[in-house]
This record gives sequence, C-alpha cells and structure tokens, in this order.
Amino acid sequence: MKSATVKIFAFCCLLVTANWQLACSIPKLESPQCSEAGDQVKEFYSWYLGTDAEMRGRQPEVYDRFISPAFPKQRGTNWESDPFFLSTTPPTTFKIGKCESMNDTQGKIQVQLYWRFENKTDQKEVYADVVKSGDRWLIEKVEGQ
Repeated sequence: MKSATVKIFAFCCLLVTANWQLACSIPKLESPQCSEAGDQVKEFYSWYLGTDAEMRGRQPEVYDRFISPAFPKQRGTNWESDPFFLSTTPPTTFKIGKCESMNDTQGKIQVQLYWRFENKTDQKEVYADVVKSGDRWLIEKVEGQ
C-alpha cells in the first residue's frame, strides 16, 4: 500500500513539474530568418557605431560584407544625416527590436537607437530592409518610421 502511494505521489509531482516547465518556458516567436538577419544587422551596427568614420573608410571589406550593392550610395563625406542612424549625431547605443519576415529572403529589422544625455535618454527607431544573398543578410535600405 505504501509503495502505491509513493508511486502515485511521484507521478503527480512529475506531472506538476512537467506542466510548470511548459507553462514557464518562453517560446521563440521569431523565424530562423529573422534570427539570422537580426544577428547580422546587430553585428553591422556594433561595428559601425564602434568605429570612427575614418577607420570605416579604411575597412570597405567589412562594410561590403553587410551592405547590399543596391544600398543608396552617399555623395561625398558631408552627409546631411548618417544613412544608418538617420541623424546628424551618432547614438550612444542601440538595440535590435522586432523583425518582420516577408519571405525566406527578405525582411525588415527594427533598430532602436538611444542617445543618452545628462539626465535624459532620447530614442528613435529606424528600420533596415534586409535581403538574403548567399549565406548573408545584407542591409538594402534604412528608413525611419
């Protein structure tokens, strides 16, 4: 009799634990395409924000690894605003936000940009249109909302 009670108790504990784990797990809602594209956009923005303009100019191979040939080319170095931040002032930091996958080879990645000042933080969102080329996701266009 005791053995049956212990078995039933152990089985109930197992069910409760299994259901708790299922209820507490957070499903990944992004498609694999969005995860890949978001990671590559994050890698680009990390490099771009962390590298001054002169050094970026000496690393065209890095730029070309992330940017589509269809991306609008800038004329000269006196841009009205930066083509990836859509601002004349570079942000302090950024974060990759939501992703919308149009299909297996096209998507739109939200990039949240933050400017930190003494007692204030400003935020702006830009959206990077990405296209898959081989095994890479390339930024084809950046626009504001």
